[in-house]
Formats: sequence, C-alpha cells, structure tokens
Amino acid sequence: MSRQDVIARPTQEVNLGGGRKASGMSGSAMVSISQPSAAVGIPRSRLVTALVWLVALAVALLTALVSAADRFWPGDMIAFFRPQLALAALLLLCVALWLKRWTASAALAALLAVNALPLFVITVPTAASADSRNLRLVSANLLFDNPTPERFSEAVAKLSPDIIVVQEARYAWPNTLRTTLPDFPNQVGQEVLSWNGNLVLSRYPMRAKLLADMPPSGNQLGGARAIRVEVDLPGRARPLILYALHAPTPRSMRAWQARNRYLDALAEKIAAEPQGTPIVLAGDWNTPVWSPAYARTLFLSGLEAAERSAWPSASRLFASLGGVNFGTPIDHVAVSRGIGVADFFTGPAFGSDLLPVVADLKLP
Repeated sequence: MSRQDVIARPTQEVNLGGGRKASGMSGSAMVSISQPSAAVGIPRSRLVTALVWLVALAVALLTALVSAADRFWPGDMIAFFRPQLALAALLLLCVALWLKRWTASAALAALLAVNALPLFVITVPTAASADSRNLRLVSANLLFDNPTPERFSEAVAKLSPDIIVVQEARYAWPNTLRTTLPDFPNQVGQEVLSWNGNLVLSRYPMRAKLLADMPPSGNQLGGARAIRVEVDLPGRARPLILYALHAPTPRSMRAWQARNRYLDALAEKIAAEPQGTPIVLAGDWNTPVWSPAYARTLFLSGLEAAERSAWPSASRLFASLGGVNFGTPIDHVAVSRGIGVADFFTGPAFGSDLLPVVADLKLP
C-alpha cells in the first residue's frame, strides 16, 4: 500500500456503545495528539505574578528602612544608594506594566514616587546664589595610599583654588603637598596633631587649633579630628573661620553612631560662634545628602548648603559604566548666612576613590 493510499483511504467509525463512536483506519489504530491546554499557562502566570510581588515587597522593605534612617543604621546605609533604589523601582514598574500586572504596577508607582521625590525636592537650607566669586575652595580626600599623588597637583593647577581642604593627608602626603604646590605656602593641621590627616593649604596666612571635647574618630572608626582654622583674607578686618572635618565612616553601627555624635558636636561648636562670623564647613562628611544626619548638621549649626541641588554630583566613586558615575555625594561645603555661592561642582579624578568638590564663594 502506498503512502498516497493510506492518506486517501476513508476512516471507519467504530461503535463503542452508549452512543459513542471512534474513527480509525482499517486494521490499525489512530493516535490522537491533542494541543496543550490553556491551563498549562496558569501556573506559569501565577509564578510570574508572585515574582513581581516578591521583588516589589523587597523594594518596599528597603524604602521603609531608609525612611527610618535617623533611627536605624541599615536604613542610613541604604540612603547612600537612594538614586539606585529609585532606579530599581522604575525598572520594576516598567516590567510590571509590560506584564500587565496592574495592581503591582500601582504599588511600584507609589514606591517610585517615594524614592524619587528626595532626588528632586530640596529639604535643607541652601546658600544664596551669587553672580561671581571672590574665593574658590577645594575639598578633597587624597586617599592615604594614592598611587598617583602627582595627579593631585595637576588637578589643583586646573582648578586654581584659593584654599584647599584635604583629608587622609598622612604618611608622605604633607611633604608631597609642600613640594608640589608652591603656590600654597601656608599649610596647617599637622602642627596641631601629627598624623591626623586633616590639613588646610592656602595662599593666605592661617592659624589652626584642634577642636577639643569631640567624640572619638580615626582608627577603626575612620575619619579624623576636626580643626578650626582662621584665614586672614586680604582687605578684611576679621578672619574667615574654616572648619575642616573628616567624619567617621559608618560601615558599622558603632561607627555610624560615632559619625552622628561627631557631626552633632561639630554643629554645636559652630552654632556657638559669635553672630555674624563668616564660617565655612568643608570636608568629607561620610554622609549623603539624603541622610537625616546631613540635614540635622545644617539645622543645628545654622549653616546653609553650598549644594543647591537635591541630587548633586557624586563625589564618592563606587563604579563607572559608560562614563556614568554610580556613586554618592558625601563631600560637602556649608557656609554661614550672608556668604553666597556662585558655583558648586566636582573636580577631575586624581587617583583617589573620591572626587574633589569645588565651591565658588562670594564673601560679603
């Protein structure tokens, strides 16, 4: 029998009883292959929905923690990654919309709003804008074991500041700064406490003293003792008061508590300065702008932020992809009322894991 005969041969119906019939080939049985049921996709659909909700709940938990960052150390650590958390909520929202999970989409839209709002709304006092500058200040964490210290002098030459505040200036750094920055003959900090790491360099005469009665810093806590510097600017009857700080690194709960105490004590000392004193606070705060500790320091001290953005450029470098810096802003400058800010930006990389921050100030 040819293949054509088999195809062309009519089928026969077989009575199975009870009114049921089956068709088949003569002398042979037909095998019926059924299509997959729609019910097979139901467990898969439920699994996708469960995964979307599981990730949404994880984002909700992180959001709840960061909302309580003033009370919980993990929440304040998450605040370092506030933009990344908002980005995660946005991507998950896009996935939920694509999968048509409308309830999950509504929840993720709410989480996106909560996490994105702090990136665009300023909630701290900010300095007044100025149309020009009469003082440029640079603050930079040098990284004590920076393998390319010569790059810092190149960065300084490009920026041409009047005052430089540096952190982690230990080991060979003080001598390196003296020899590579001849335009800054005045250097203070090391004479008040050797190996402290907080130094200030200036084109103008200065006097420094170590702040007494400050919470512990350095060693396992990170950071360094803050110093108070009087800068004699030309043509001014009274000096500019500069506080140089390097707050502890909050990598543990103990260090987080130490950083908060450090900033609170420093803010109280600044608030005790005579009214009308021109004051600048600069350095590595180890605190992002979205941390409650940042706002508390400004409110307690009475200072105003030089950054006039709720999402300033990152100074701490975590990773870079396609020229985009996935970091966080932890180096700040704050000024007393009456000092204007013409510009605030990050400077060029010089081998440290932090970028320098530059503040163009207009002193009255």
